[in-house]
Amino acid sequence: MDKQLLEKYFKGDCTEQEVTAVEAWLSGSDTRLLDEFMMQKWTEANEPVVKKTTIHRIWYGAAAAAVLGAITVMGFFWQHGSTKRPVALKRDTLSNNTNNIQLFTMADGSEVWLNTHSSLISQQDYNKDRRELWLNGEAYFKVVKDEERPFLVHTGNLTTTVLGTAFNIATANKADGSIQVSLIEGKVAVSIQHTFNKILLPGQMLQYVDGKAPQLLAFASNEVLDWKKGKIYFDNTLLADVLAKLQQRYGCRIVLEEQQLLKKKISGEFNRDMSLEKILSTLAYVHNISFRRVDDSTFYARSK
Repeated sequence: MDKQLLEKYFKGDCTEQEVTAVEAWLSGSDTRLLDEFMMQKWTEANEPVVKKTTIHRIWYGAAAAAVLGAITVMGFFWQHGSTKRPVALKRDTLSNNTNNIQLFTMADGSEVWLNTHSSLISQQDYNKDRRELWLNGEAYFKVVKDEERPFLVHTGNLTTTVLGTAFNIATANKADGSIQVSLIEGKVAVSIQHTFNKILLPGQMLQYVDGKAPQLLAFASNEVLDWKKGKIYFDNTLLADVLAKLQQRYGCRIVLEEQQLLKKKISGEFNRDMSLEKILSTLAYVHNISFRRVDDSTFYARSK
C-alpha cells in the first residue's frame, strides 16, 4: 500500500481490483500509513490561503421569501415537515435558536443537520479553496467527497478532517463539557492542535475534554442520533449527562443542588415535541427528584 493508491481511492479513480485491495487493507489493524496520509491532508487544508474570495453562503432566517425573490434553498423543520427558506448572502454564521431541527445545504452540496440551540460558523471563502466550519452545539454532517478540498470542522481544540462521509459531533451533551465525534460511515481524522491524530472507523466515537487524554469508544446510533429521529434517548445515563443533554435540546439551565444526585442513572425515551416540564415531571416521579422552576429558563433539581 502507498499514498498514491490511497489518493486514487479517495478520489474515486481506482479500478475494481484496486478498490478491493485498498478496502481489504483498510480493514486491517495497521493504520500508520493511513494516519500519515490523513495528517498530510489535514496539514494541506490548514496551510494559509493567500487568495481572498467571497461566495454565496446559505443562511436560514425568518425573512419572507418575497424579500429575496426566487433565491431559495431547501430546508426543513422536523416537526412541521418540508418548507422553503430564503438564502441570505455573505453571512458567516448559521444559527438555530429554535426548538426544531434545521437542515442546511452548503454551497458544495454537503448537508448539515443543525440541532436546536446550536450554531455553525463558515469561513469567508468556503468551497473556493477550502471547506472549513466551526461548530457550537450539535450537528450531523453528510459531506460531499472532494479530495482537493477536505472538509474541516473545528470544535474547541478538536479538528475533524473529512474527505467524504457522514458523522455526528456534539459539544454540549455531557456534564464534563466533553466533545463527542461519532463516525457513521466512511473515515475521518480527528486532531488536537497538531499533538494528536486518530483515524475513526464507523461505529467509533472519540470523546475529548480539555486536559484529559481522548477516549475511543463504541456508541449506539439510536442514542447519538436520537435527535435526528425526533427523540431524546437515555440508556443507563448519569443524571448529570441527562440534564446536560436537556439543557442543549431546550436552551435552558438545570442546576443540581445536591452532589449525590450525580450517581443516579436514567433510562428511557421521550418524543422531542414533549415539553421540558413533562419530561422533568416524569424524571421526578420515577427517580424521586424535585424540580423547581425559578424563571423562564432555569430549574433547580434536588432530592425529594
